[in-house]
Amino acid sequence: MSTMRPNGFAIVSALFLIVALAALGAAIMHFTSVQQVAGAQDIQGARALAAARAGTEWQAAVILAQETSGNPQYACAAPASFAFAGFDLAVSCAHSDHAEEGNTVRVYRITSTASAGGAVGTLGFVERQVYMVVSTCRNTPNGALC
Repeated sequence: MSTMRPNGFAIVSALFLIVALAALGAAIMHFTSVQQVAGAQDIQGARALAAARAGTEWQAAVILAQETSGNPQYACAAPASFAFAGFDLAVSCAHSDHAEEGNTVRVYRITSTASAGGAVGTLGFVERQVYMVVSTCRNTPNGALC
């Protein structure tokens, strides 16, 4: 009479368990890596938004300083590009005049774009754009502020 040994079945079960646990570990590592990259991109996006807002605030301060220091009807300066807090910042401005009840209202539209991380489409690239509208009012006959 012959007896069968169950030793071969234990090895197959152990190999299957090792492969399954290795696959689970690899999946967890991938998920963790993706989460870290997404978190870093989120932070960079918030920083880019703050930099773009700073650009619009800077241009608004320039406009209002010119308007209140005796330079009526300040025309927007040429677009400015500079580095700010690790971002490439591009600020531009356009204006239009409107007559309203004997006064001249100048409306400025400020656009600020902050970007960092290389070229569009790369993993670390982030860009945010912010618009701001500022208006000033001058009395048409004498040019004084309204």
